[in-house]
Amino acid sequence: MREFIHQQRQAQDYDEYLRQKVEAGRASMEAGRGRSNDDVEAAFAARRAQASGHE
Repeated sequence: MREFIHQQRQAQDYDEYLRQKVEAGRASMEAGRGRSNDDVEAAFAARRAQASGHE
């Protein structure tokens, strides 16, 4: 039973952590500090190309 309670607390702690991360991300996007998925994909595609020598 103690293990179950411990697991439930861990799950609640993780849910709260995740909620805070999502909230911070949303606030960052609203403040104009975020990047779109397309921007991130393009940046990493360029990095992969550079790393493999196919600039």
